[in-house]
Amino acid sequence: MSQSPLSQQAVVAVVGTGAMGAGIAQVAAAAGHRVKLLDARPDAADRAIAGIRAQFAKMAEKGKLTAAAAEAAGQRLIPVSSLADLADAALVVEAIVENLEAKQKLYADLEAIVGKDCIFGTNTSSISVTAIGAALKRPERLAGLHFFNPAPLMALVEIVSGLATDRAVAETLFASAAAWGKT
Repeated sequence: MSQSPLSQQAVVAVVGTGAMGAGIAQVAAAAGHRVKLLDARPDAADRAIAGIRAQFAKMAEKGKLTAAAAEAAGQRLIPVSSLADLADAALVVEAIVENLEAKQKLYADLEAIVGKDCIFGTNTSSISVTAIGAALKRPERLAGLHFFNPAPLMALVEIVSGLATDRAVAETLFASAAAWGKT
């Protein structure tokens, strides 16, 4: 693998803040990224952030993080209210409902908002990455980034290429997952 992981300065966005989305956001924030959380449900992103910050505080109490590191990681979590707020994301991880049309619409909408180099990672466990990417103008930027539940505790992450996935995108996700302490 020749690709480098995402820079710590890269903004990671997580769409969907249920158990999986919140866990992925926790992993990315712990790894040093600013993480924007978006959820269609009112106040869901704020609730997810409160829960993640509580997890960081618990880790500090157990000596797994310093209090300063736990506080800093918690401060890197940012609730947002619209897709437009994700314009500066280098990676958007989707952890929404397991519905092909919903995922296709989300990524098609995001394509008009994010930069051309933004990577899309779907956390789907059952829908074809190729099928999700079929609705995109640039399906080469999409790959599966499948975390196992609970994401902060489970080491395994699957990187799944669709037929159109650019090899460099898959390699960047692989390197990033490894940098985040995942296998």
